[in-house]
Amino acid sequence: MSFIVKDKHFYRTVLAIAVPIALQNMVTSAVGMLDTIMLGQLGEVAMSASSLANQVGFIFMMINFGLTGGAGILTSQYWGREDTDSIRKVMSLTYRISLAIAVLFAIGASFFPGMLMRIFTQDEAIIYEGSRYLRYCGVIYLSNAFVITTTSILRTVGTVKIALYSTVASLFVNLFFNYGLIFGKMGMPRMGVPGAALATMIARLVEFAIITVYLFRFDQKIGFRVKDFWRRLDLEILKLFMKYGAPVLCNELFWSLGNSMAAVVLGHIGAEAVAANSICDIVFQMTSFFIWGAANAASVMTGNTIGAGQKEKAREQSKTFIVISLGLGLIASLMIFGLRGIMVDFYNVSGSTKQIAYSIMNLMCVVCIFQAMGNINMFGTLRGGGDSRFVLLCDVGAMWGLSVPLGFLSGLVLHWPIWAVYLCLRSSEIFTCVAGLIRLCGTRWITDVTRQKKKTEDTPQTQEG
Repeated sequence: MSFIVKDKHFYRTVLAIAVPIALQNMVTSAVGMLDTIMLGQLGEVAMSASSLANQVGFIFMMINFGLTGGAGILTSQYWGREDTDSIRKVMSLTYRISLAIAVLFAIGASFFPGMLMRIFTQDEAIIYEGSRYLRYCGVIYLSNAFVITTTSILRTVGTVKIALYSTVASLFVNLFFNYGLIFGKMGMPRMGVPGAALATMIARLVEFAIITVYLFRFDQKIGFRVKDFWRRLDLEILKLFMKYGAPVLCNELFWSLGNSMAAVVLGHIGAEAVAANSICDIVFQMTSFFIWGAANAASVMTGNTIGAGQKEKAREQSKTFIVISLGLGLIASLMIFGLRGIMVDFYNVSGSTKQIAYSIMNLMCVVCIFQAMGNINMFGTLRGGGDSRFVLLCDVGAMWGLSVPLGFLSGLVLHWPIWAVYLCLRSSEIFTCVAGLIRLCGTRWITDVTRQKKKTEDTPQTQEG
């Protein structure tokens, strides 16, 4: 079997889905970079406080990405079957769960911010500033719940540009209010760290308004309306979601918790380690946005193809995505290597923090190749193919069986150099990359998740009596 699909339509479709998503991720990363640069002018404490406070939001976002990723397995295949009514049912269920989770996170951030910050660090200065940041995050979580759900499901039916437009708008709003509220410019109060949170809240509300107007006034594919929020729960949809979507949700939940353990390790090492890692995370995001675009394209196209009953075609496409993932990983590696000095010099941090950042980024040049192949092949092709249980066991098992224990051992017990601690914390990336490639060599990952509903609909009804 050839590793390269020769159909030009395939590549046009990949670009049509991946490019807008990649640009959206780039803009989102730019927002994070601006926050980090501006707060970096106030020192390591301010930067570390916002970084650790955002770990709470990171966990919330990953839970939502898991929730919508699970829903996307269903909606992408329903779209392949041209079943928009089932898509609306999935959306209604997803909204209810997502908003319920958002309420819980909003309560925690609003009323127990200090307790949440103490999970990540014992530095009282960082806890104080981070608590001030978190108190503004409740509204952010609620708006993000709606936006992430809507844009993720729109993406599975090929609507990707609106998410980009709304993100660009939020970037400019965030930039304007960041500058004014962090430093007290343009007549605004000087708020420091809380100003960054308030600016983000305003930007997210603008994004929420744009997505809401589009969904109810301009979308012509799904036709979701307000009444669909309250429609009766379809037990068949719930059953399919629990079978194929719940593993994705659990995957992202336990992965995000495991990833936050990395923040715990670095937070207990010191503010310099946290600040350096924040810089490196932004650099990785800025150089890997196209990887997530390709992963989303792989998930959507695999789901659509299997939903249309073309399983052999889906397998052929999976081989090409392996080649694409390797190529994009190498490009990201070269970009990180070339941009190291430029990016680190943007930040007003100590020399020791910069030295730590350099050591992490040198290692990141290698790790990102494995991460690119793992993300595209595991979370793109395999998950889009309905193999969510394998992805759950592989990803979470590697995170909690390798990365977390090795990270705690190397960082808090053995006190290894931070670059070595970082390698331990990212060891799961290598494992999942290899496991994903082995899985793709077979055919067990190809699953039509809508087949159960098909059988129910196609079974003739008999009368008794």
